Amino acid sequence: MLYHPSDSLKPLIPFSSDPQKAVYEPFIDYETGRIKEGFHYFKPLRRTIGQYVEHPEHKFDGGTGVLERKHVHADSVVYIGKEANSIDEQELDVKQAQVFVDERLVYDFILDLTLEKAREIGIKHRSALAYLKKKAKEMELNFESRNVKRIVMHI
Repeated sequence: MLYHPSDSLKPLIPFSSDPQKAVYEPFIDYETGRIKEGFHYFKPLRRTIGQYVEHPEHKFDGGTGVLERKHVHADSVVYIGKEANSIDEQELDVKQAQVFVDERLVYDFILDLTLEKAREIGIKHRSALAYLKKKAKEMELNFESRNVKRIVMHI
């Protein structure tokens, strides 16, 4: 009996540093749990290569030589993914809109910031403003810090 590609055979074979001998040793069929043996259960590489060469190319028009790409026209859109079947039943996990920050603008704003304006934004201490100005001069602001986030929200 020769193995046919439509047969669902999943061999379980002990590890071996020589994979060639696995073809000739007994193995367990994962689907059935039966012990099988014989090289006829395995597809030879030459058949795989031959099938690849003979496989028709559906993305191009023509048979041989320079092929022309087929044009694809979509007539509908189908959403796929892990949760595709229940997409309308799920809540969006969005807490706030995504914000893109112009970092150069933030650095310049901090360097020009006065203590009065900083206090209006919510930066209460002179030392916190001095620290922000120092970091802005060094171009090393932490955009996740509370005070920098306050400034970004203000700009």
